[in-house]
Amino acid sequence: MIIDVHRHLVIKGTVQGSYIQAASKSFSMMYNKANKTNITPRQYIDDIVRKEIDDHADNIIVEMDAAGVDISVIFAVDYGLLLGEAPIHIFDQNKMYADIAKRHQGRMIPFMAIDPRRKGGLKHCEQAYHEWGMKGFKLHAGVGYMPDDPVCNWVYEKASEWRIPIMCHTGGAPSAPLRWENSRPAYFASAAARYPDADFILAHTGDVGWWQEAMQAAAWLPNVYLDLSLWQKPYRKMPPEQFYKWLRHLTDMVGADKIMFASDAPHPNFHLRLPQWAKVFTDLGPEFTAQEKDLILSGTAKKVLKLGN
Repeated sequence: MIIDVHRHLVIKGTVQGSYIQAASKSFSMMYNKANKTNITPRQYIDDIVRKEIDDHADNIIVEMDAAGVDISVIFAVDYGLLLGEAPIHIFDQNKMYADIAKRHQGRMIPFMAIDPRRKGGLKHCEQAYHEWGMKGFKLHAGVGYMPDDPVCNWVYEKASEWRIPIMCHTGGAPSAPLRWENSRPAYFASAAARYPDADFILAHTGDVGWWQEAMQAAAWLPNVYLDLSLWQKPYRKMPPEQFYKWLRHLTDMVGADKIMFASDAPHPNFHLRLPQWAKVFTDLGPEFTAQEKDLILSGTAKKVLKLGN
């Protein structure tokens, strides 16, 4: 079994135009380096990203099937208070994600994306959890708050009460005006230490700059976990054996029971499609035990998502 704990949908109107324009500068640069091309940011949007628009996530299910992925955790990102509201308000986006998960019952688990500072956020999330069946929170502190600030406490309290995880962006960000420093794993670790009954997933394992900080948090705190999304890009840049050596070190330090397969599609998909990325882990060599492989691919996620056996 394979569970992808980090995936976004590509639906028109769910991302601010200003973010798309700015982020495409970073994403096209990365795409060009990985694929030895020379496309412009505009071409990246028009020729690469727009092809991924999939209003009902039907094509995602096809891709998941091709990759052997059984379940994907899906969520939006709440950029609204920083960049202005997207054409589709984040509250409505969360409802869309919940509805799409119901359309693909058993294949998708929706999390609610929220900026904790947002007016009406608590009431909205209570509805999303109780009525729509959303199973986790998604936080991106880079929009302007600190993860250990009291403004976030209601999210951590509800996560503890409802026994649902919090997906926390950690690491870098594209050329949009996001606060990089707010996404350091250490800040989420401080919050996790204060809320031991809430499970914190450090998305991207802190990325290439802060992975050791994320590793330290997962090694120290029982309620901190790591997802491997966004590592398609560094994987493409190094010999496979070097990536496996890094993963072995990470596993030795925190345990496979703290690590989860993830993609962060769509953008990392343009570096390594989901079937290829899944194969990196299904083909783990003898330096990983069968139990470690199973934990990374699905076992840890089952525990965090309360899926049972």
